Amino acid sequence: MTLRTTAGALLAAALLVGGCAVRVPVVTTPAYPDFVFPAAPSSYAESPAADEQRDAWAFLQTGDLAQAEARFAALLERDAAFFPAAAGLGWVDLARGGYRDALEHFDAALGAAAHYVPALVGRGDALLGADDISGALASFEGALAAASAPARVERLVGELRLRVMTERYDDALAAVAAGRLSEAEAAYADVIAASPDSAFLYLELARLKQRQAETAEALVWTRRARQLEPNEPGAVLLEASLLEALGELSAAEDAYELAEAIDPTDASAAGLARVRRELQLAALPEQYRGLAVAESATRGDLAALLGVRLAELLDDAAFGAPTPILTDTRDHWASSWIVEAARAGVMGIGAGNRFEPERIVRRGDLADVVAAALVLIADFDPDAARRWQTARVEFSDMNPGHLNYESATRAIAAGVLRIDGDRQFDPIRPVSGAEAVDAVERLAQLAAGLG
Repeated sequence: MTLRTTAGALLAAALLVGGCAVRVPVVTTPAYPDFVFPAAPSSYAESPAADEQRDAWAFLQTGDLAQAEARFAALLERDAAFFPAAAGLGWVDLARGGYRDALEHFDAALGAAAHYVPALVGRGDALLGADDISGALASFEGALAAASAPARVERLVGELRLRVMTERYDDALAAVAAGRLSEAEAAYADVIAASPDSAFLYLELARLKQRQAETAEALVWTRRARQLEPNEPGAVLLEASLLEALGELSAAEDAYELAEAIDPTDASAAGLARVRRELQLAALPEQYRGLAVAESATRGDLAALLGVRLAELLDDAAFGAPTPILTDTRDHWASSWIVEAARAGVMGIGAGNRFEPERIVRRGDLADVVAAALVLIADFDPDAARRWQTARVEFSDMNPGHLNYESATRAIAAGVLRIDGDRQFDPIRPVSGAEAVDAVERLAQLAAGLG
């Protein structure tokens, strides 16, 4: 006990011994109607302490805090295990605005009875007075969980949960903006605990986890958001991108398709196209998948790239055309695409119906193939074609009479091929696999823009 409590106990003892007992007042209008009477437990039902506890409370509720304090202190002096008196002293402290002293007394009572509602409520009030919102909320929630609490406690819990959630949400946003991601994560966890049915909170935490490169955990939180709001566009799109990052391409494709159906955006369209390309690539021969890192590209490699990435354009161009008879591609891994490229007219056939699939493609060869593909695209986009056809490019290593000059000019003008800072086209340089992939990809982008 504090010195003040000890002094009160001595005063009470003196009053009682001296026969100068003060009459217990009758409470008509409680001075502190929100205070919760700390009733004695059933084990004290026949004890005088229960009546003395009520008497001390009557003094408190008529505003005689000194007399109430003395009587609660005397009860504790006589029986240190009588925890309701400790709670009574806590309420006296609270009436005086002594939040720290009140906490000591309420904690003492809760040390003897952890679920004692009058002490839990009083502790919550003291913490609230001390501006410890989270602590007050926890104490009030404990009172609600332990037994029936006053109606005001339930109201306070609702208000404080909202206040804590708002403050912690602001903390989370500020931490994210400052790059303190671990701090932001902790704040989001607190907000979610206070508002477990808010899908947007799970979604924001998922995005935070994505920034922390914790992709699998980000997916867990995204799916929690979708459990609450299955068709929330942002959650569906995020799930698709996370599945893509995890290599779950079929599931990612399904998610991107759903995103496109719910709320089509550039991001969902690009993601769907990207995943479909990856799925297509995964089903292609190993030789095709290795083209991007090949030191050089062959005519067979280039035909395969065209056949895969420009399939629709080649099909349209080859409609009604005879199937060429080739004498050297039958057992080649890209045989079917070679036939399509030759049939569409974008790649030529040599003497004896030979395609020469293993011949290395050079820059001049690539320019000729690109120019042939641009002719097909021009049938659908004449305005763009005029820009390619009328453009004139100066090369430091080719004059207008060069065999590959016209093709190179159109390929450069269309943005499919590039030249270096010295304006060299380098027509006889072997083409790398990556360069061939890049050129065909640029052709595919032009073809994709056809209306």
